[in-house]
Amino acid sequence: MYKAALIANQESLTSFIRFFEENKNKIEKLALQKIEIDYILNTSLETDIKLEPKNFAGSKSIKKAASFDEVILDSKVDIIIELNPTEKSKEYIIKTLKNDKNIMSINKKVIAENFEEIKSLEKEYPGRVYFSAAFSPLPLKTLIDNFYTLDEIETFDAILNATTNYILAEMEKNTISMKETIELAKESSYTEENPDLDLTGLDSLYKIILLSNLFYNTAVDPDIVKVKGIKGITSYDLIYAEELGYKIKLISSVKKEKNKLYIGVRPNLIQKNSYLASVNENSTAVEFISNYNSKITFKAENTDSALYNLMSIDLINAVNHNNNKMKLELEKKPENVFDLYHNRKRSFYIRLQLEKDEEIIENIKNIFSEKNLADLILHDNLTETPLLPVIIITKGIEEKDLEIILEEVEALKGVLTVNNIIPVKAE
Repeated sequence: MYKAALIANQESLTSFIRFFEENKNKIEKLALQKIEIDYILNTSLETDIKLEPKNFAGSKSIKKAASFDEVILDSKVDIIIELNPTEKSKEYIIKTLKNDKNIMSINKKVIAENFEEIKSLEKEYPGRVYFSAAFSPLPLKTLIDNFYTLDEIETFDAILNATTNYILAEMEKNTISMKETIELAKESSYTEENPDLDLTGLDSLYKIILLSNLFYNTAVDPDIVKVKGIKGITSYDLIYAEELGYKIKLISSVKKEKNKLYIGVRPNLIQKNSYLASVNENSTAVEFISNYNSKITFKAENTDSALYNLMSIDLINAVNHNNNKMKLELEKKPENVFDLYHNRKRSFYIRLQLEKDEEIIENIKNIFSEKNLADLILHDNLTETPLLPVIIITKGIEEKDLEIILEEVEALKGVLTVNNIIPVKAE
């Protein structure tokens, strides 16, 4: 008998148990062992967890734990399943490993920021950290473990955050503000009460860092990547992008070139006819190229069922306990990891706000012309305000060099602000 303890609130507990009960026979058949949920540790101090018999038919012996120590010190418990990550996630992971147990977690932030320490503990103790569900709804960890063991990813581009993808798609479709769209996302339960982790790009950052670690058997410091999310993008940007033949998507990228690794998380202008541009609503998608395979693409809709399916796969793997397989040690922490946009040339979309004055536009044109850097400069004369939006599409340039040029532009009299700087994805 394999015994589990759940760290959960009422909502996630009920939906996970329902999924588990419906699929229990399949899970146990694949695991070759009976599985029982022994404990629940409540993450919500304000609300007591209720164990309703109709939802817990096959798990009647569940006990409510008073503390994490009660669970971890019970020798009968084999695995901790963290359904609701908290500020104690790191403590839970370390304690679990040091007590020779397994843990499943979707706390991508804690795992990404402490990846090297976690792998060191896994080497010292028999327990393992399972985190396939951190990439939900995409089965990326399972794919890497089973298909890309000997292969290597050369280029990886993805929409890893379904919430921001929904927000950008709705803003474009209905020409409404981001604030209004976030409220729609909340009503549809597509986002948390505080969606900052999504909007700032941090959710996507932690996912792409973990994927990079898995791709290249290393431990990348998340602070290397100068992440930017979708905050600041307006319906105007989406309209201008559409007129230029693009859509705007939050893209997470990894590129391997010889011994150098480039990682980026940014909104990108991408060609309207490209694969990732076609992915809308509450969905995620990837496209990548490896050494031994041609380009592979797939997408998935974000649902609770997809999340629990991936957690079930981790549960089966934990029961089978892959300790029997050879575990590769982490390679040396990489020194040649760079932010993609600050260290590789590409075109950028820039939106400026100016006073309506042709002389100012000429001054801006002169700055870019002297450096042979502008492919396109256009302005929206149809606005009824005394302000003039100006759009620039640059030629290839590293972002750190572009920022120096834009300081010169912002210093011009009549230039009010640089509203947005968005990379243009090379096809």
